[in-house]
Amino acid sequence: MKRLFSGLRKRGEFQEPAGSSATPPFWRTAVDALRDRFGTGTATWLLLTWDVRGMDAVLMQAGKGEASVLGNAASRQGRFAAALDEVMAQLAAASPVRPRRVALAARHVLPAVIDLPVQPDKPRRPEQMRELIQADLEPVLAEFGSLWSMGALLQARGYLSPADRERITMEEAVRRQSRSNQLRYGEIAIELELIARDALDECLDQQVALQNLEASVMAGWRGRIEDKQPLWLVCGVGQATYDEWREALSRRGLQLVATLPLAWLVGDPEPAGPTPPEARREQAVPCIDLEIHAEEVVAVLRRHGRVVATRSEGRIERAPAADWVNRIIADWTAESRAQIAIHFMDAADDEFGEALADALNLTTGHPCTVRLAAASRQALWRNLLREASMPVSQLPRMVAGELRGSAWKDPDMRRLLALGGVLLGLAATEGVQQYRLHGLEARMAEHQIKERQHSSNAQREAQVNQKLLELGKGLDATRRQLEPLLNDRSRLNRIVAMRVDLPDLLYLLAQAVGSDAVMEEIHNDNTNSDGSAIQVIAWSPSYTGAQDFVNRMAVLAREKGYGVSQMEIKERKGRNNRRGHEVKFWLLLEDGDLEGNEHPAAGGNAATPPAPAGTGISSQTPVRRPNP
Repeated sequence: MKRLFSGLRKRGEFQEPAGSSATPPFWRTAVDALRDRFGTGTATWLLLTWDVRGMDAVLMQAGKGEASVLGNAASRQGRFAAALDEVMAQLAAASPVRPRRVALAARHVLPAVIDLPVQPDKPRRPEQMRELIQADLEPVLAEFGSLWSMGALLQARGYLSPADRERITMEEAVRRQSRSNQLRYGEIAIELELIARDALDECLDQQVALQNLEASVMAGWRGRIEDKQPLWLVCGVGQATYDEWREALSRRGLQLVATLPLAWLVGDPEPAGPTPPEARREQAVPCIDLEIHAEEVVAVLRRHGRVVATRSEGRIERAPAADWVNRIIADWTAESRAQIAIHFMDAADDEFGEALADALNLTTGHPCTVRLAAASRQALWRNLLREASMPVSQLPRMVAGELRGSAWKDPDMRRLLALGGVLLGLAATEGVQQYRLHGLEARMAEHQIKERQHSSNAQREAQVNQKLLELGKGLDATRRQLEPLLNDRSRLNRIVAMRVDLPDLLYLLAQAVGSDAVMEEIHNDNTNSDGSAIQVIAWSPSYTGAQDFVNRMAVLAREKGYGVSQMEIKERKGRNNRRGHEVKFWLLLEDGDLEGNEHPAAGGNAATPPAPAGTGISSQTPVRRPNP
């Protein structure tokens, strides 16, 4: 990335290159498409920024040594999908290159620095990390939503000017004091004919989306060791909001590669590659980045270009001033050496740049630089491309592969692979044994031919018969060796069949339960049997109700190829100390061994009397009658 933007500097810092609107030759467009598709070192990126004001987009082609801008677009639509359609139409008119990769920087994605009881080199599974992070992100999301009052939204969307906003506020205060005809902020703006009803409805929808916390939060994280202590940089947004962005891009043939917070992106990151000693000493000086957003000031403390702390405070319709801005970073500026960089994110605040820098310089005693909105936007594009294309980013981001985690760390996947390995081993063993058996049979046939040829020689016949007898003994021994393996295979097949049918059996049990029976327990056979039996324990207030429950389950299970065995009914008090009957039975796959008189887990138990007539259970199923 050292010279990634050298081409941009030659073209004038992200300005539209001369002649870019001209259509390139067909062969050049085809070559660019092939390079982008098959990864020959050149990739086309669609960089998007999304906030309350709308969407900005840059179509960029990045290679190994330089990056070039193919087109710029902007939309002030209030909904993500509509804004995306508008910028895509503008980019299609500017360049025929069709992007596939998208990097999104959204103001709705909020960053934070938190403490987690997890070492950065040993992170937990993605779902566990999200659960740990969500508790720290929810207050940050709630605080950000509280910044966007109706006046702030109307002004950010361009429906009100600062003077109109102040006029509505004064009118609202007068009506509150007079206690007459009190209206809400938006209704007063409509009454004063400053906005239309459509604009108010649009901002109301956005206010609900910003201020209502969602039950699930999509989060990204990046951890490292700072001063021998774990430091976690995280970011998050509502799950439904993230899914809306991803689905809107997917429907248009775009892949959301990375999602990052819009805050923190304008600051200068840690430079890549080796640096000289003078540069390292300069990087050791703390850098305080002040991002002046429309409704909020975000302060970021960096050391060696890496984020170590952050703070934010709402502007509350205040112009940037040195007194309250310095209050946010007062303890950071207490160090002997520090650098302050002010980044204006809104062009309307550029007029305060020099005055604010001079005031902060006098107040803190540290050098202070200013980056106006246009330059901040260029730095944002540079850093967004850098963070999205790096294998390991410095800032927290949300990437599909990182959020999903490695499939090899999933215990269920490991169990499935282990079971597959066992099955493959059994199949290979069976194949080897079958091959050996086929060889033995071939040898037997050969000896039989020789026997017919030398039938005249008695001594030869005796020798051949002796060899055949030895081969027969070897064959029996081989078959006895194969029998346990075949039994193991049958047992595993029954276990797999039971696991496949387990949800259906549970559903059938739920259907069989009625007002005359209550489900108590369900057990899987964990003894030395084949493990394909399920024991059901229920309770019924009457003996007839227990029989009816078993009858219904026997009818339902027969459709799945299962039968009821070992039914046992005995008197027992229920949970409310009510007299009744406890019923136990086993669910087994119906085969030749199903109707046996032994317990599915161990043989040798005494057979119980047959079930009473009309129970719907096979006459061979042992059933124990209740005590009188």
